Amino acid sequence: MITLGRGWRVAQAAMLVLLAGLAAGCSSSASSTSNIPVPVDTAASSSAANAATGNASAAASFVPIVEPFDPGHQARVQSAPASCGSQSSTLAIEQCYQAKTENADAATDAVQLAAYSSGSPSQRTAILAQDAAWLAARGPVCQAAFNTGGTIDGISIATCLLDESTARLDAVKGITPPEAKLKSTDSIDPNAIAWYTTPEGSRVGEVDTQGDQTGGVIIGWIIIGGADGFVVNPKQFYYVDGSFTDPGLIEAPNPTYHRVATGVMYQFGIDYSRLRQDPNEVKGTGGYVYAPGSSVAIWQ
Repeated sequence: MITLGRGWRVAQAAMLVLLAGLAAGCSSSASSTSNIPVPVDTAASSSAANAATGNASAAASFVPIVEPFDPGHQARVQSAPASCGSQSSTLAIEQCYQAKTENADAATDAVQLAAYSSGSPSQRTAILAQDAAWLAARGPVCQAAFNTGGTIDGISIATCLLDESTARLDAVKGITPPEAKLKSTDSIDPNAIAWYTTPEGSRVGEVDTQGDQTGGVIIGWIIIGGADGFVVNPKQFYYVDGSFTDPGLIEAPNPTYHRVATGVMYQFGIDYSRLRQDPNEVKGTGGYVYAPGSSVAIWQ
C-alpha cells in the first residue's frame, strides 16, 4: 500500500480551490453573456407587424362571394364529379354544376383578395364594387336566358352560372379567352342555343332564322347584358370563311350603339346576303362570328 503524506493533501486541497474558482468564473461569464442585450431592428419589426396587421385588416374588410345556392358562408372548394351530365338525376346534375361554380368562385376570391390586400384605398373600393356588381348580375343574366318553365331550365341555369364564373375567373386572372367554337342552330328554344359568355358577364347567342332571296341567311343575334350592360356594334358580328368575309346588312331597326341593360335580353338581325360568293361554301367551314377584339366566338 502506498501512503500519501501531508504535503500531497495540502496540494490536493489547493487544486480543488483552484478548480472551484475556475468553475465559478465560467458560470459568471455565461450568466453575464446571456444578459448582454441583442440589437433589434425596430423599424423592420414595426414594418413586419404593420404589414401583418394590414393584411389581416384587408382580409377582414374584403367581401367574398357568397353563393345563392349555398348561403351562409363564402365560396369554398368542394369535390365535384368530373362529368355533371352523367349524373343520375336533375338535382344531382344541378349540384354538380353548383360545386364547380363554387370552386371557380373560390379561386376568383383568392385572386381578388391578393389584389385587394396590395391595393390603394381607391383600388380596394373599385374591386369591391366590381365584384358586387358582377355577382348581382350573374343570376338575372342566366334567368333571362332560360325561362321556359320546364325542368331543363334548372340545369341550363346551373350551367350558365358555371360559364359566368369561369369567364369571370379568367378575367380577374388577365387570361385572354380562347376562340370558342359553338354549334349553330335554327331552334328558338333557349336551351338549344349555344351561348358565349363575355369576360364582363354578358351572353351572346345566335339563331339561323331564315334564308333570303339572294341565297344568304338572316341571323338573329341575341344579347343579354352583363354587369356593365352591353353596347351593340354590328361591325363585330359577321360571317367569315378563311379569307372570305360577309359583314352583312343590318335589319331594321338599326341596333348600332344600343345599350342592353343588365339582365335584359335584346335581339337584332343581320342579313348575310353574300354567302353564295364564298368560294368555300360547299365545304361548310365558315361561321358567324362575334369578334370584339382578341376574344372570338364562332358559330358553325
